[in-house]
Amino acid sequence: MRKERTLNVAKALASQLHVTEEAIDTALSEAAHLIDTYISSRRAIRMSATVPGQAYENTLKAMMALNTAQQYMTAAHNELSRIQERVGITSIVNPDDQKFPDNPGKGGITDSITGSTAIPVP
Repeated sequence: MRKERTLNVAKALASQLHVTEEAIDTALSEAAHLIDTYISSRRAIRMSATVPGQAYENTLKAMMALNTAQQYMTAAHNELSRIQERVGITSIVNPDDQKFPDNPGKGGITDSITGSTAIPVP
């Protein structure tokens, strides 16, 4: 029963990790779309490219912050994979998993629990 409870907790954690990672990806994508909208809007009203300069700069800074957040989430993801091994749930990883040739059979918490692909950090 303890093993089942541990797996259920790990699955919930992996699910929330995916939601958080996806939210950051979506925010980055939306910010990029916003910059594209700045350009098309400026062109539509024939405004000088120099006028919305601060808006571009602030949006780019926000994107840089999101990129930093993404790096921190990757580090958290990697740490959760190490914790996964400590609590003994690595046995559910498919040993034939070749998604990560440098580390076969250890795709990380999300790979072993939900079957999705985790991206390793060099």
